[in-house]
Amino acid sequence: MRIIQVDQQAKAVVNLVIGIALFMAAFVILMYRFLEPTQLQLYHSLSSSILIAAGANGIALLTYDLNSSKEWKSGVSRLFAVLAIIASVDGFMGSLFDSFDAQIHQSLYVTLGITGLWMALRLRNVVAIRAQRILAALAALALAAILLMHFVTETPLLARHPTGSLVAGALVLLALIGLWNQSTATEGELPCVSVLTTSVAVVGLLISSAIGVTLFHNEMNELRDKGREAAVGLNLSRRAAGKEHVSTLRRLAERWENYPQTIHDELMALDMVAVLRDVDFLESLILRRGNELVWERSRHQDTTYKEMYLEDGYLQQQFDPTRKGEVQMLVASRSRTETGARLFIHVPIDFKDDNYENGYWGVLAVVNVPKMLSNKALTYRSPIYTYTAISNGMLLDEYGHWVSDATLDYLQNRALFLYESALDTEFTSGTPIYSYMYDLKEMQARANLQTLVTFAGIAIVLFLALTIERNRELVVQGRQLRFQAEHDALTGLYNRTTIERMIADRFHKQRDLTALFIDLDGFTLINDSLGLQVGDRLLQVLAQRLSNIVGNRGMLARFGGDEFLIVTQNMHENEEAVAELTSKILSAVAQPYRIMHHKIYLTASIGVAHQTEDQYAPLELIQRADMAMHQAKRQGHNHVQIYQDSMSLQFKSSAAMRSSLQEAIEKNQLTLHYQPIVRCNDGATIGYEALLRWEREPGKFISPTEFIPLAEMTGQIIPLSEWVFRRACEAAVKLQEHGPCKMAVNLSTLHFNRTEFTPFLEQTLEETGCKPEWLELELTESILMENTDYAVEVLQNLRNKNITISLDDFGTGFSSLSYLKRLPVDKVKIDRSFVAGIRTHRSDRVLIGSVIKIAQSLDFAVVAEGVETPQQAEFVTELGCNYMQGFYFGRPVPLEEL
Repeated sequence: MRIIQVDQQAKAVVNLVIGIALFMAAFVILMYRFLEPTQLQLYHSLSSSILIAAGANGIALLTYDLNSSKEWKSGVSRLFAVLAIIASVDGFMGSLFDSFDAQIHQSLYVTLGITGLWMALRLRNVVAIRAQRILAALAALALAAILLMHFVTETPLLARHPTGSLVAGALVLLALIGLWNQSTATEGELPCVSVLTTSVAVVGLLISSAIGVTLFHNEMNELRDKGREAAVGLNLSRRAAGKEHVSTLRRLAERWENYPQTIHDELMALDMVAVLRDVDFLESLILRRGNELVWERSRHQDTTYKEMYLEDGYLQQQFDPTRKGEVQMLVASRSRTETGARLFIHVPIDFKDDNYENGYWGVLAVVNVPKMLSNKALTYRSPIYTYTAISNGMLLDEYGHWVSDATLDYLQNRALFLYESALDTEFTSGTPIYSYMYDLKEMQARANLQTLVTFAGIAIVLFLALTIERNRELVVQGRQLRFQAEHDALTGLYNRTTIERMIADRFHKQRDLTALFIDLDGFTLINDSLGLQVGDRLLQVLAQRLSNIVGNRGMLARFGGDEFLIVTQNMHENEEAVAELTSKILSAVAQPYRIMHHKIYLTASIGVAHQTEDQYAPLELIQRADMAMHQAKRQGHNHVQIYQDSMSLQFKSSAAMRSSLQEAIEKNQLTLHYQPIVRCNDGATIGYEALLRWEREPGKFISPTEFIPLAEMTGQIIPLSEWVFRRACEAAVKLQEHGPCKMAVNLSTLHFNRTEFTPFLEQTLEETGCKPEWLELELTESILMENTDYAVEVLQNLRNKNITISLDDFGTGFSSLSYLKRLPVDKVKIDRSFVAGIRTHRSDRVLIGSVIKIAQSLDFAVVAEGVETPQQAEFVTELGCNYMQGFYFGRPVPLEEL
């Protein structure tokens, strides 16, 4: 039954969901990669290699079934497994087809490659499958632990991108779970998953993947917007600060331009001291004249920026002589300002009474950038860092410090680039500004949440798929159970319960039903001789033949054993239709059956009954058809019999007699009458035959020919026979008081063929005190012909105990002389039919003489039954009979009347 396959069906659903999840995630992410417009690494968290390897492994899992009989599945599985191996090797070598390095951990490529290799090899032996199960489970547990560590460390452990680290690990984890699931599904071929379940899984996983990618894209857009805001904010703050500080220097320059010459130098010196005192981030003021630096006033006497300017070629390269009449901003090289960037602001001075050109004079204000920006530090540190790129390839952070080599390496290999802008002020333009997602903890936390949502989506899809498939299986199993409840398991036809219900449903609505009861003749012999397998196959073939005949004209059922029932309509007044249908059935049954190496012929007996007004219960129709079938069997088999009312009376009478007989047995209402057996030569009584009598009503006896066959048919003959033996043995003991004699008892075929008969007889003799030599068993030829070897063995054993064996009704059977010669028999009893006609028919006289001679030639003593006249007694005596029995010598009477 398919109920046993529930576990396999669940594994098939799990395999389906995992395979589709791998393929769908890889497909959706790859499509997103191609369609995403910015092509920034921020949006590309995974390499194409790991996506192709995961997707290929997903398809390989979908078609991976070691027990599948479909060759194309193994071919497809191997093809995509090889593709997964190639993609894994490419990823291990650095993803040659990607323009960026997603920094996927190489162990993930190795795991996907091994998974693909294992599916490509398709190892079937027990050791390999066990290794697959153990290794896949261990690897899955280890990877699951690493994925859980993302929640603790809040750091990407398997890739550069937080989301990519989790997604890559999740894809490999799914592949391992799928491989483990396959290793547990080796009991047989995985059952096919329904189209509905597959559709729900595909749609659900597609939606889940699309939602995951959409959430990821929106989050990255949000981060990029924050990066742009950070860059724009840096630009605005730098522009405002530059404008403010340049404005201060310009005012200072204007005062210097207007100082009187007589006290010019003293006032300038005072201004420098005041400015250095008031502006804490101002390190030095240097007066420029032409290409020379005239003098310098520094905050610290031991620090001179004049020499730094003269020695720093990069700083001098930034100064544009053609713009010496304008404000310029110069940045000193990192090698000379390790403690922090120094900004040289050049402001031109135009002395009014000077004949020099504009810009000939100027002041260089040296600004300590970290100190200038320290006042703008925030208590909250954003995870997004902004950097200003200096033309010599160096970066300044937002606090004015040079980016160290370690930080630069972190930015290049760990942090995520968000946005690029330019620093545009009144005095500078085109200086690049970069924003990076530097601290990934917050991003990792959000990625963790998204991963949980994605796994929850997969779990929901898996639950829905299992539920739908389970419900479908329950529906299928329900249909199967209903089919099994309504149909015969062997032939697939309706069973007895179903056909009876169908008849009941139509019985009172339609009064034109006709039932045909079919019973095979001698089918038990086929089962016993050729075996049940041959018999079952024969029934299946016959069921198909009958189905072809009946078609849509009626209902066909296997009623039980070798019995079939056909119920049709509109055949009451159409005898030709009934004859045609039954003729086809008999012809179909008679066709030879070729089963294995046997060629078998069969016949059938058919009983036909029509629905009539006097039928009040649906089962009456079947009962009447059954009666007609039994009547057809009594008429010689291979016959069709239509039900007649007399059959019902006969069967009812038999049923009533059966019940009465059982009561008679239980209430000891039966009696034995005894008829004498005399010796021919002197007329002496040498024994008695015990004859069973049943007085059903006072003075009204039932003939044994009526109730003995019924008892043999119902099995009542066994207790009846045991009762007769006990009473006969008790009578034999009593009769010994009047002289030695034998008690002849008729033996039932059913009782004799039972293995417990001999022990029963021995026990009865012991309990009653009857000696074996006082008992004579009368049996017919049929007992000896059914199981000759067994019968001979039992009879010989009884003769060895001095029990006399008598063959009753000798001459009426079909035994050959060679057969009779083998029998361990002491006497034969000539049937009364031979004796009755000896006075009127010469042929009977000749025949009885021949029978006596045959018996004597076999050394059998001869008893003539049915002797009713002196002439018959004289005649059989003259022919050589040994004993006689009949009404002439005495009618059967109770023991008390002997």
